Amino acid sequence: MSRTSPERQRERSDWIERAEGVGPTLAEYADASAAARTLAPESVTALEGAGFFAMASPREIGGFDVHPATQVEAFEQLASVDVSSGWVAMIQAETPGLAGSHLRDGIGLDAVFGNGFPRVAGTANPEGIATALPDGTFRLNGRWSFASGIRHCGWVLANSVVVKEDGSRPGPEDGLPPIVGSVVEQSRLVVEDSWHVMGLEGTGSCHYQAHDVVVQPEWTTPFGGAHSERGGPWFENPTITFLSPGHTGIALGSARRALELLNGELGNRTRFGQGGSVADRGAFQRDFGEMSSRYEAARAYALSTLDEAMAWREAGEPTTPARDARIRAMVAWVTDACVDVVRFCHHHGGGAAAFRESPLQRIFRDIIVASQHIYVADSAYERTGAFRLGRQPQGAL
Repeated sequence: MSRTSPERQRERSDWIERAEGVGPTLAEYADASAAARTLAPESVTALEGAGFFAMASPREIGGFDVHPATQVEAFEQLASVDVSSGWVAMIQAETPGLAGSHLRDGIGLDAVFGNGFPRVAGTANPEGIATALPDGTFRLNGRWSFASGIRHCGWVLANSVVVKEDGSRPGPEDGLPPIVGSVVEQSRLVVEDSWHVMGLEGTGSCHYQAHDVVVQPEWTTPFGGAHSERGGPWFENPTITFLSPGHTGIALGSARRALELLNGELGNRTRFGQGGSVADRGAFQRDFGEMSSRYEAARAYALSTLDEAMAWREAGEPTTPARDARIRAMVAWVTDACVDVVRFCHHHGGGAAAFRESPLQRIFRDIIVASQHIYVADSAYERTGAFRLGRQPQGAL
């Protein structure tokens, strides 16, 4: 269904309104979230009550299956108020979407989604080890990183490298996947107090550990994303493509807020030795115009790319490796562009932006940390460049 259809337009208006509605709560508790190094309970409740945790999940399990471009706009609105809140909303929306679309029918799906919509944290990287046991179960061990929101979640989706009991990797003859996802109760894991960072402080993206945690096959999911058990066309995408709206929206929201701050009190102040305000200077006006245009171009690029990607899926066309690479390159470029915008705004914020209580400094720290994510690595450009040149990209990612 086209995003320009009346139904999709109503959906867009609804979710932007929801994001605007929770904004005052997220703003009020942003400092408390940063101080606690995890999202404040009031912000969690507001996001959950507005439906954001179910935003990107299949309708069959109580989700809303929102169009990916609309997800971008909603996450952008949230992040423009508090980047950490937008980030947690993204993770808590997309992770149950992955779990709920890929768990097989049965007791695992019923346990996770059968008692109200769950709070699910997760780690995309397969950092743990899943030992395949003779009875079909997996024994999890290891340490995972960046589990945003894990302290307020009841479930965790952990991806792990599969090994046999002798420690060797399985071959085709073993009938085992190379990597498996496991949906595990948070209470069975050890959550570390490890989130001591320079940015995204309020996300509570702690490390966690598993020590001989046995997982039944009904609680496992395939790794890589495609071939979902339920949900609309977007759920048939590879994992990285499925996750693309979230990171894109967070970057755009950060840039938008930074420009708004610089266009307000910060830009209207007068620096020592200058005759007028910063905003009166022609050089500043030129650069502000360029950065505003860069933000708008990034936003248009993101929305058009995801509109097109959803149209492919709705038409029954696959997300080929080349198309997947294009989407990933879009996310990387949009993030890079937004980092440039925020860096410009922080620079022209002057001495006021040097203080930790400055909202501009917080946005600067947040987007620098967000840009460190593996999702926006240079490999995204390499992959799309290889396909455009008629070459095969190197590496699995």
